[in-house]
Amino acid sequence: MESVENTILFGKYQLCRILGRGRSGTVYLAKHRDLEEYRAIKQVAKACVDYDQFRREALILKDIRHPGIPVVYDLEEDENFCYLIEEFLEGDSLYALISEMGHFSKAMTIRYGIQICYLVNILHLSKITPILYLDLQPENLLICDDTVKLVDFGHAIYLDEAKNLKKRYGTIGFAAPEQYTGAELNERTDIYAIGAVLYYMLTGKFPGKEPVYRREQMDRHLAKVIQTCLREKSNERYESTQQLCGELEKIQKSYEKEKKGVFRQNPESSLTIAVAGAFEGAGTTHIAIGFAVYLQRQGLSVLYEERNESGAAAQMAEYTGRNMDRYGIYRIYGLPVFPLYGIAVKLEAHPYRIIVRDYGVLQDKFFQEPADGYLLVCGSKPWQWKLTRDIIRFPGNPPGIIIIYNQFCRRLATKLPGPARETDCFLMPDYPNPFVLSGKAKKVYEELYQTLFRKKAGGILRILPNKIRRDFMKKDV
Repeated sequence: MESVENTILFGKYQLCRILGRGRSGTVYLAKHRDLEEYRAIKQVAKACVDYDQFRREALILKDIRHPGIPVVYDLEEDENFCYLIEEFLEGDSLYALISEMGHFSKAMTIRYGIQICYLVNILHLSKITPILYLDLQPENLLICDDTVKLVDFGHAIYLDEAKNLKKRYGTIGFAAPEQYTGAELNERTDIYAIGAVLYYMLTGKFPGKEPVYRREQMDRHLAKVIQTCLREKSNERYESTQQLCGELEKIQKSYEKEKKGVFRQNPESSLTIAVAGAFEGAGTTHIAIGFAVYLQRQGLSVLYEERNESGAAAQMAEYTGRNMDRYGIYRIYGLPVFPLYGIAVKLEAHPYRIIVRDYGVLQDKFFQEPADGYLLVCGSKPWQWKLTRDIIRFPGNPPGIIIIYNQFCRRLATKLPGPARETDCFLMPDYPNPFVLSGKAKKVYEELYQTLFRKKAGGILRILPNKIRRDFMKKDV
């Protein structure tokens, strides 16, 4: 990547790095030298676009005030380029996240899809005249602090000017058929693109003429919504983004009813889960990351927080080439990860409501720092049984502590040290990648999720060890 650090624009913007390149130009991250604030600067060659077209993007942004849409600060130009100075929105594009994760879960797709509908609806209900975005695609949608933001309004246009467009652009796979044929452009043109983005989030693939879903992605209600958005004839699509959003919200409510968690009853609730291992190498980080990934895929706002000195979070960030945001958080394979910082580091309070804390090996902080649930990761191998038994029966354990026998093997089930009478017990099968959950691991995390969340809600739910053991003894894991 070319170096731009020594470039200063208009005597006040110090370029930091290239954020991205597109058909119409290059976007830079810059720092205002006097205000010490970051800006996004979009540079477009005058040979590629006339000034009136470039100015229109600035005017459209000027008329919109919403946290999910960047503020425009200024327009500049020199001999060869036009420059649009905008608010810098931190985050990863949908394209980057899905490239790492493969695809989103149904819950995540619905959650982000509703937010996308809200943003596009703001444009369509613009007070002056409806605004058509006309280039909704994964690279123009950012996930910032678990919230969707919309960037790059280079192809946006007022509805009453759309019929006068001499050239039409669109991203292949996401542009509606009428963007290629010259037919009328209207709000339903953007609805087609929303359907294409929903399909991309759910499957990780661009939509073809016949959408194809894997069994675990199949939800007939969601598939029908996507299919309606992707109708070739625009008058067969949803009439408005409000109508589309209403359909997605119905699916979300149905999904939430199935989960019956405390967060569905009170979305403002918070939850902190403390995870520690009975000994070094018990697999604490593996379990903590896996549980955080599971919760995230339920459509919840979750953060993995490192509370041990292993340095694993920083190593993952370095290996994946991730940059921290203003909260000091890295997004590793789609999961927000907060490393252990020294006491001298002061960071802005993050917005995540569910926190999974990884304490590594059992330590005093695990007992001293308040949490809503405590998970103790123990060994299931014969040479670990004595130590496991001693720790499980330690009288100083927090009330309601939950035991997880990691890397459980069916043949050893009857030999495992029995937990104390008041302790819930879970048997976790071995699975190699904590960011990619196996089917059996998902089942255990689901039981764990229900137990913790119902305890948080004040209910009484006991998962008996024998019941869990029988479930896993049906076949080898």
